[in-house]
Amino acid sequence: MDPFQADDVRAEIGRDPASGEQEPRAVPNTAGAAQLRALLAGLNAIVWEQDPTTLRFRLVNQRTEDLLGYPVAQWLAEDGLWQRILHPQDRDEAVRVVTEARGDLTLTYRVRAESGRWVWLRHLVHVTRDGEGPAMHSVLIDVSEQRRQQRASALLAAAGRALSEPGTVEQRLTAVAELAVSEICDRANVWLRGTDGRYRPVAVAPADVAQQVLDLGAIAAPPRLEEVYRTGEPFVLPEITDDLVEDATAGDPARHAAVTALGTRSVLVAPLVAAGQLVGLLTLVTTGDDRHYEDDELALARDLGQRIATMVSAERLAQRQRHLHEITVALAAAGTVAEAAEVLADGTARALGASAVGVCRLGSDGWLHLVYSKGVERVDRFARVRPDAAFPFAEAANTGRPVWLAGRDEWARRYPDSVDSLRPDTEATVSLPLAVAGRVVGALSASFTERRLFEEEERAFLSALATQAAAAFERAALADVRRETAETLQRSLLPGRLPTVDRLAVTVRYVPAVEGTQAGGDWFDVLELEDGQVAVAVGDVVGNGSAAAAVMGQLRSALASLLLAGHSPGRALDLLDRFAAQVAGAEVTTVACLRLEPATGRLVYSRAGHPPMLLAGLDGAGFLDEGLGPALTLPSGSRPEVTTNLPVGATLLLYTDGLVERRDALLDEGLNRLAAVAAPCRALPLPALVDRVLNELGHHDGAGDDIALVAVRILPAPLHTDLPAQPHQLAALRRQVAEWTAGIGLGGDELDDLQLALGEATGNAVEHAYRTSDRPGRVQVTLSADRDGGLRITVADQGVWQPPPLDPGFRGRGVQIIKALADEVDIDVGSAGTVVRFRLPPASTVPPPTDAVDRHPDAREPDAAVRSHDAGGRHWVEVAGVLDLAGVAAVRRTLLDELAGDRPIVLDFRCVRWLASVGVGLLLEAVRTARGHGEVDVRLPSDGPARRLLDLTGLTRVVVDDRRE
Repeated sequence: MDPFQADDVRAEIGRDPASGEQEPRAVPNTAGAAQLRALLAGLNAIVWEQDPTTLRFRLVNQRTEDLLGYPVAQWLAEDGLWQRILHPQDRDEAVRVVTEARGDLTLTYRVRAESGRWVWLRHLVHVTRDGEGPAMHSVLIDVSEQRRQQRASALLAAAGRALSEPGTVEQRLTAVAELAVSEICDRANVWLRGTDGRYRPVAVAPADVAQQVLDLGAIAAPPRLEEVYRTGEPFVLPEITDDLVEDATAGDPARHAAVTALGTRSVLVAPLVAAGQLVGLLTLVTTGDDRHYEDDELALARDLGQRIATMVSAERLAQRQRHLHEITVALAAAGTVAEAAEVLADGTARALGASAVGVCRLGSDGWLHLVYSKGVERVDRFARVRPDAAFPFAEAANTGRPVWLAGRDEWARRYPDSVDSLRPDTEATVSLPLAVAGRVVGALSASFTERRLFEEEERAFLSALATQAAAAFERAALADVRRETAETLQRSLLPGRLPTVDRLAVTVRYVPAVEGTQAGGDWFDVLELEDGQVAVAVGDVVGNGSAAAAVMGQLRSALASLLLAGHSPGRALDLLDRFAAQVAGAEVTTVACLRLEPATGRLVYSRAGHPPMLLAGLDGAGFLDEGLGPALTLPSGSRPEVTTNLPVGATLLLYTDGLVERRDALLDEGLNRLAAVAAPCRALPLPALVDRVLNELGHHDGAGDDIALVAVRILPAPLHTDLPAQPHQLAALRRQVAEWTAGIGLGGDELDDLQLALGEATGNAVEHAYRTSDRPGRVQVTLSADRDGGLRITVADQGVWQPPPLDPGFRGRGVQIIKALADEVDIDVGSAGTVVRFRLPPASTVPPPTDAVDRHPDAREPDAAVRSHDAGGRHWVEVAGVLDLAGVAAVRRTLLDELAGDRPIVLDFRCVRWLASVGVGLLLEAVRTARGHGEVDVRLPSDGPARRLLDLTGLTRVVVDDRRE
């Protein structure tokens, strides 16, 4: 077959070049070289002849000059022109293929026209190396348009896939930027427009410059460019001037230098516009002189930008819809105006990134009342505001129209008298009226630390949010009214106050159900009887609402009358049963009631279908599950009743089933949970105990059913003791106190504090009151328990105290210790003697299990003693036992004698079981005496009452050089 046949040439010229590959490739060809010359004048293609060895041009047609711009004469005269204009990415391969060509081949590559644009050429080559002489004949066809269409389609398809892949918006945009870099630019950046109108870089390629661009942060567009961006049409900035950089960086020298360092030559800018909203920019950057943008690349940038804008806009819309849905769902679940306000404020802050949010309600007095705020300073100024006040939220409520303030300057211009109420960092603010059917019910206000333009989409979101919030406020307000009415009814049917009974502590809680706003049928009663006894009752009427509350009120009154009339619990329930049979709605009511003698602890109780009472004492927690008969109106004989004893300090809990019942658990499981929670809390004050029980059982924010809870505890009889004012009597007093507190379960730090404070008060009386008397006097001590769990202590003497010396030396810390441990401290000094009164507050936490006999001084208290030995080149002096008045008197001289002499000493106080302030004085005197003779190492107790007293007085740091415990 003859090479370069005319039909083959015409067929090659008419083929679709888009089917070729980007990289040069060799293709066999059968066209004939002789016939090629005959076609020169008529072909719309470049035709030339070259020396196959030197690649010098022998023949070039006019089409070469027309297409590429280089004159024919230049082709013939300039060696290497073809190689020079080849695209850098194609040059090496094209030159290699042509140089090594044998026979026929076809390759495709890019060359740079004289205008700077890149042209894609399909190069058909036939090489002959015999006959009249070696020659390379070529036909080159412009396939730029086809190639660009092919590349654009591939790029847009790949970008579509990248934008629809899983991942964050930033990750997907980075993938698209990387595609753009490989095809049409040296660097691709995607900038998203913020709520302040500035552009923040979120995606950059290639990766080696990404961080440099991302570190630039948000940049403001020059106003003249912002107008162009809004047209949505791509354009080219052929040169990035210094003025342009200055405008974009707002005169910041560091940012100006960072932008300049990027080496940007020109930029193709594609605004990202979706549904008429400008969401960002796609910037395609050149950093060299070998790339120029033409119309087809602008069209490609427009299409690519449109796909990016659509994805970004859809993501933002979906995010707003998610936020609106979350807030709407939470508002629908809000049961009160306060809950709705909190949901709205938290949701708004989360959705918009607001620094401060406030929600106001328009009250019946016509004023705006702040219901909930987040991040708002000077809350007192906004607590109650007139609608005509000079605040944006007041104007929104007063006019029913939103107030949009893009910056602090607008606030200052429109509300100059209230600028001082702003936080220092506040910039933008929006205030929205909350209106239902045109009637304003409140206002929502949100502030931001940056300027904010509040553009159309954000305004639409906020308006929708305000509409949903207003409807929720209306619902919640109506629920509040119904709830308040129900609670008023409930309170009117329950005891207004509790009786005060000697040696009896009582705490009650009524927890209404969180669902619904109706009154309930649960009740309790605590009644003081004439014979010093007390009656307690708890009941539960089936159902809820006003009907159940009315039945409850009748049954409560009837049972109270029966108990006050002197009937025993069982007999009172029998008679109540007869009455209940005459009351519609009283069927299957459950009741528990009891009579208690606080002086003796005698307890008589009976139950009508009611859950068992819980007894929590020193031995743990258990249920009084006897005395059970059927619920009211059910067939029964005489109601059983049980007589038992309520120990001093033990707690008795009566409750309704809402405390222990759960829909997903058996009643026994709830009872077991109650016992497990109450047992370790037995020594807590009753208010703390019942609150702990409610919290631990999941009712701290309300209950699924109404709960009535009554806690009863018999207090110990006050401890009165009158003892000789002698040092050795203090140990006996500590034993008495330990025994008395054991009955009420007092332990841990609370018992330590009591013994320490009481020891100081009595020690002072023993040591100082009768110093000038010939005969020892007496000291009277009284301890009593408060109903709230505190302890009141009185220490009295009939002596005359001497004024304290100006220099107390190592002593004089007793009153300081008492005041540190107790409150309500009062020292009454008179001619008849001195009375010290103080109160120890109740425990705030559950004390750890302790054995009062093992932990605190008792009959086995070791006497104070001093032991010594030498070891390791040091003299060890160990002090042990109880260092109160008696102990210090016994060991002081021995201890100080052991410290005489110049030698290293270890003072070991770790075996001191008890330490009074007089003992602290001895310890301090010993340490300073030892230091006067040389090196001393002090060892202190690591815990217990002795260590607590040292820490309390601040002496731990004073007496220790090197703490090693």
